[in-house]
Amino acid sequence: MTDTHSVYIAGTGSHLPGPPIGNERLESLLGTLDRAPARVKSFIETLGPRFLERAGVKARHLAVDPESGDLTHTFAGLAEPACRAALQAAGVEPGQVELLIISCPSYDQSTPPTSTLLQERLGIQSCAEMEIHSNCSGVGKSVQVAYDALRGGRYQTALVCYSQLSSVYLRKCYFNQEKVDKVHAALRWILADGAGALVLRAGPPGANGHEVLGTFVESVGAGRPAGMVAGGAVADLVKADRQIPELYAEGRHHLWQDFTAVSDYAAPLLLDGLVKIARKLNIPTDKVNHFIVSIPTRQLYDEHIPAFLDKLGTSADRIQFRSAQLGYTGGAATLVQLDAMVRGNEIKAGELVFVHAVESSKWMTAGFAVRW
Repeated sequence: MTDTHSVYIAGTGSHLPGPPIGNERLESLLGTLDRAPARVKSFIETLGPRFLERAGVKARHLAVDPESGDLTHTFAGLAEPACRAALQAAGVEPGQVELLIISCPSYDQSTPPTSTLLQERLGIQSCAEMEIHSNCSGVGKSVQVAYDALRGGRYQTALVCYSQLSSVYLRKCYFNQEKVDKVHAALRWILADGAGALVLRAGPPGANGHEVLGTFVESVGAGRPAGMVAGGAVADLVKADRQIPELYAEGRHHLWQDFTAVSDYAAPLLLDGLVKIARKLNIPTDKVNHFIVSIPTRQLYDEHIPAFLDKLGTSADRIQFRSAQLGYTGGAATLVQLDAMVRGNEIKAGELVFVHAVESSKWMTAGFAVRW
């Protein structure tokens, strides 16, 4: 294998489950936390509307049946239509995929891997498959693995996707309500479901196409407390007398995030990642036409956008808040946004695009750059 190939985006795709759910329907769909501690119920009733207004999220898509409360998708099931849309846009048949990579924050089953379940859904009889367990940085990690494999000549065609099924952690039935706190309640207002996908193909240098110029992945969380946690796995099950019933009783399985740490560290880490990939690729940031980044709320955007504009030498129209009508689809957000921009003809030939995300779980940043 030799480093003689360039890598191009051949097609994009995304999928958002069900109709958009406005703020007024959210509690009825997910179920009211009527047995939560009094202070949490008071927070929901009195501060909830103000929190939603500051977050800037007006609607989101959730994979929840409004009648039964059941999930309508699995991780693989949510990824499938996004992958099919990307394949169709690329003019590629499923059987032409040689490398399939899915990233998601959890999995459909402990085994077999979700990647094999997605492969089966797509009808791919034979391919290399990988599953990357990660949250918001999963897209950048997946693209880097595929980029290196295609560039080195190992494969010709790769399908990369991210599936975010936040509803698993948000429905009333998931909670031990006596252990719910304000953070658990607030995450129900921000997070959403969705999936995004890319078809990547190897080709000769200088060919016409949307060329991936490079990737960047970095973890800086060693020695720093986790910013997002969902327990209930092996680390919590070491003791024989502390198994699933005990973990539920303690509320250890709940999804939790350190909002203060996210406010203080996430945006600077995202900005640092953008600067580093620009330096790595020798691209002046003021020449980048579109920054597609992971910013979950309007409040975070408004607080930190001045620093981004100053450091990157860019304008607000090039780095927009795009979660108002979608909610925050976690790791899928950047691919969902990219697909919407592609299908809306927002990206023109020759423009530079940076796709980048920060993950607060253990403070990671990852992304890639494209010459459209």
